[in-house]
Amino acid sequence: MDATLSIIILLVVVLGAVQVALTLYARNVVAAAAHEGARAAIELGRNPHDALVVARSTVERSAGGLIDRMQVTMSLDGTDARSVVQVRVTGLLDSPGPVPLRFPVSSVATSSRQKAPE
Repeated sequence: MDATLSIIILLVVVLGAVQVALTLYARNVVAAAAHEGARAAIELGRNPHDALVVARSTVERSAGGLIDRMQVTMSLDGTDARSVVQVRVTGLLDSPGPVPLRFPVSSVATSSRQKAPE
């Protein structure tokens, strides 16, 4: 009886640790996707809307089905001399651990560059 209870408690603790690890991994993937999208938007010769495609594909390739209801938004502000891009990636983490909670994950990345001389 004591061994069974100990195994159940150990299993819950291990699965809880896995759940925390997956949550942190999803947060890091979302942050990396936002940064990659912002970087892609400011590269010379790229369309700023490429940020949306790059950020979405980064999350899909890295996190697979972990992130649900993913939204990627981009804003572009600029003057005659500088462009500033902000990419926001948000979603819900479907956590497969012992506590079936959905954790929101979100990240914003901003990048800027000077306009290329003509």
